[in-house]
Amino acid sequence: MQHIIRLVMISRKYWSWMALALIAMIGVTLATLAGPWLIRSLLSSVEESLTVDQALAARKIISTAGALLLVYALRPALRALQTWATHVAGWGSVAEARQRLYEHLQRLSPKYYTATQTGEIMSRVVNDTAHFEALIAHAIPEIAVSIMTVAGVFTVLFSINGRLAFYTLIPIPLIIIGFIMYNRYVRPLFRQAQAKLGDLNSTLQDNLSGMREIQVFTQEEREKRRVGTRIVSHAKAIIKAVSISACFHGGIDFFAGIGTVAVALFGGLMALKDQVSIADITGYLLYVGSFYEPIMRLNQINEGLQQSLAAADRYFELLDTEPEIQDAPDAVELQDVKGRITFENVSFNYDETPVLKNINLEIEPGEMVALVGPTGVGKTTMVNLIPRFYDPTEGRILIDGRDIRTVKISSLRKHISMVLQDVFLFNGTVAENIAYGSPNATIEEIRAAAIAAQADEFIEAMPNGYETEIGERGARLSGGQKQRLAIARAILYDAPILILDEATSAVDTETEAQITAALQNLVKGRTTIVIAHRLSTIRNADKIVVLHEGEIVELGTHAELVARGGLYAKLVGAADRAPAAEVS
Repeated sequence: MQHIIRLVMISRKYWSWMALALIAMIGVTLATLAGPWLIRSLLSSVEESLTVDQALAARKIISTAGALLLVYALRPALRALQTWATHVAGWGSVAEARQRLYEHLQRLSPKYYTATQTGEIMSRVVNDTAHFEALIAHAIPEIAVSIMTVAGVFTVLFSINGRLAFYTLIPIPLIIIGFIMYNRYVRPLFRQAQAKLGDLNSTLQDNLSGMREIQVFTQEEREKRRVGTRIVSHAKAIIKAVSISACFHGGIDFFAGIGTVAVALFGGLMALKDQVSIADITGYLLYVGSFYEPIMRLNQINEGLQQSLAAADRYFELLDTEPEIQDAPDAVELQDVKGRITFENVSFNYDETPVLKNINLEIEPGEMVALVGPTGVGKTTMVNLIPRFYDPTEGRILIDGRDIRTVKISSLRKHISMVLQDVFLFNGTVAENIAYGSPNATIEEIRAAAIAAQADEFIEAMPNGYETEIGERGARLSGGQKQRLAIARAILYDAPILILDEATSAVDTETEAQITAALQNLVKGRTTIVIAHRLSTIRNADKIVVLHEGEIVELGTHAELVARGGLYAKLVGAADRAPAAEVS
């Protein structure tokens, strides 16, 4: 019930459609109740015709039949109105639920995405939410109509004959127990089936993304078996759920039949004793059908309801996941950033593993600072702390003297440009990707940024220049071209703080030299932090920070550190002996 209430609250934009559907449902219920009553009246008129004026009885029969025709015309029209309104509300609710979940996903930290497969997330966003349409458009309306119909029919039955009404209720306790047992045992099975579907989606997403590797290493047979196993696993889970569901359906239908048998048996005996008229017993039997029909319909829709609620379990589990990185209640906007960055006693653990230990570093506005050291010493983690992708386990980071945990995350990140080693480009044009962070940029500004990133020449050589579609994740570009577009994107964003995480790692020596020259102009007046494997990118840095096992072991200029003969000097020596080698 809590899930249903939350979904209805999410769908508040469609409450007017739900209200229209409710009005139509009430009309359908009244029409359903009126039908047997009019048939009973018609039979009563036939019985009366034997003792009163037949002409008068004929007029009553004709008028009753006309009213019955009107009821049978109104009921499908009202049912169609109900179906239309509930489907608008249902699919609208699905859209709202997906939108709400996507907005929530954007607030979750990178740690969540590191631990969760993309396919599993997509399954919850797309597959699980699709079940909400059945809940809003079918289950809830049918439940409402069924409850109103059962209550209305029972009132009529009691008014006709209280004793027979009592016989009608004989199987109700059994049906209630059946529903309780159904919900207890079947819903977890549907939840397991949804989890299996999420596992299948995760595997498919991984394999489709890595199809080239599968083909290169000729692992098609193995992956076919792996995906096939998950397909069969999901099929078995859903078959098990619907099979047990079918057994419950049969049992509840049988219990409902007991009620009809009881009325037929005891009603027939009462008719023999003239305790009830033929018209009353006929109308009563018609109403008994109307009494148990919605109960059996509830039994049928309960399967869809349990699937929807199982999906809602998974949906709200994700929606209720708290973002690890959040704005403080009194967070303020970060404005007029000069670019001074201060690390004060900063330590960071990933789960229980120490990554950074007691980092103290002062970066002045406009300085270019390089982070070097062996792989896995915490260089990328260190720069990821600045835009608050993670928060320090201990210590704090300040920008212009202000603790970054006291400012709004969105305002903090507006002042930071990043070019990452693993470049991500969107399926769109070259111009759209360069202007991704600056959607109002003109084509002249986009071209200027591309020129600064040494990208204009290859862009102009493409079939449609800046309007060329680059494919999913930039599939039509080389690694070096991707990185130059990412650099152009950061240049255009024009933030006072620039982070380059191995931004030239995928380019050849000639292109690297061009980008390095462009970056010399870019970093002027801008605080720049560079993680680089190649010395050419960091030789002219104002400070070089050497990290080892999560700690700063050396700090100084290139010349100072070489003269000192420590770890940095060894890295330089290794690079001199093998120019193509990496220094970290």
